Amino acid sequence: MSLRDRFDDRSMLLADLLFEYDLLGVYDDADIRPDDDEEYDDLVSTLRDGLDGGLSSAELSEVFAAALRSHYGLDRATAADELPFIERVHARWHQTA
Repeated sequence: MSLRDRFDDRSMLLADLLFEYDLLGVYDDADIRPDDDEEYDDLVSTLRDGLDGGLSSAELSEVFAAALRSHYGLDRATAADELPFIERVHARWHQTA
């Protein structure tokens, strides 16, 4: 059973947004793309915990950038760089509440 198998609709929304964002570019090239759409599913809980906890876009952007640095080794990930994506996540999350 994959992590995604346990996702509810709200978690799938976040997974879909992460897939669309494709921060590593793993889905750009059909020849080397993963067989599944689960590349970023480990980040869903980071986003969901922050959203459920009432973090602002700026606060969640800090948390998200820290996760990218620690889990993905993206040492240059900054909250400012991730803020536009997090603002989109924040807006969609609250539209579907």
